[in-house]
Amino acid sequence: MRLVTERSKSSVPFLTAALFAGVLAFASAPTFASAVTMQDGFVQAGVNDVGTLGSGENTPPGILYDPTGTGNYGINDFLTPGTPFEGFYVTGGGGFNFGCNNSGGCYDGTTASPMSLSATSASWTGTSADGALTITNTYTLTTLGGQSVIAITTTLANNTDSTLSGLQFLRTLDPDPDVNAYGSYDTNNSVLSNDQACGTGSFSGETICIYSFSAFAHKAGVSAAWSQDPITYLNGVNDGDGDWAIGIGFLLGDLGAGQSFTLDYGYGLGASLDVASGGTSVPEPSGLAMFGLGLLALLGFAGIDATRRARRTAV
Repeated sequence: MRLVTERSKSSVPFLTAALFAGVLAFASAPTFASAVTMQDGFVQAGVNDVGTLGSGENTPPGILYDPTGTGNYGINDFLTPGTPFEGFYVTGGGGFNFGCNNSGGCYDGTTASPMSLSATSASWTGTSADGALTITNTYTLTTLGGQSVIAITTTLANNTDSTLSGLQFLRTLDPDPDVNAYGSYDTNNSVLSNDQACGTGSFSGETICIYSFSAFAHKAGVSAAWSQDPITYLNGVNDGDGDWAIGIGFLLGDLGAGQSFTLDYGYGLGASLDVASGGTSVPEPSGLAMFGLGLLALLGFAGIDATRRARRTAV
């Protein structure tokens, strides 16, 4: 009989101390009191008051998927089993460090209530503790061909009178589609290109891919340490199969006083790797470009311009 247990935090590689000294200094404890839910026939997902996907910690829904499109989402939640991990992180020169995840809350920043824009979209805005940077995440559920998508637009705005230098951004997720039905936290993970990395349930085959077609330099990867450092991904991390995180790091550069950056990226879901990745396990560049153009056009039409978590293993 297999028994699912929590792995000790002491077995998890520590974050680089110099860069993430503020991880444990939370500005506010996570409350998750005002999550909103988006859904269409294929996807049901929460957005919580730290601005990430999921309704907060183990509260459902996290990210549920129905390949039939009939709203029968089942129990294979990509996010909520165990200690969920989906988040975003911004780092920069001078030690700037702001991030949120749906288990640990925000460090060096504030929580705020998300807002439903429609049944299939929601938005959240939060600010770093020093007031220097405002981040807005807008989420939209849609489908493109056979691929269900959680499209994300992130805007970073500089509220200061000086330049925020050397900014990097990371979005990352630990996918767990097989826990509720099969008791397995491990996924088969793949980096298909700089634009896309995926996690596939070993038993169900259900897959979630993180992708981007942004003009900013970026690189997708798989991190066994569930790194919260964008540079880890920009350096090409690819740790293979296991209970690891997928993510994309972005190299943004200097953000001038009163200026903003806008990033477009998201998650694709499917009953298999082929479907979730946009129709092929190794997407051709032309196919990725067409998908990106279609997504941007759709978003334009719609008007949309962890602390370290405890590891889990089966023994």
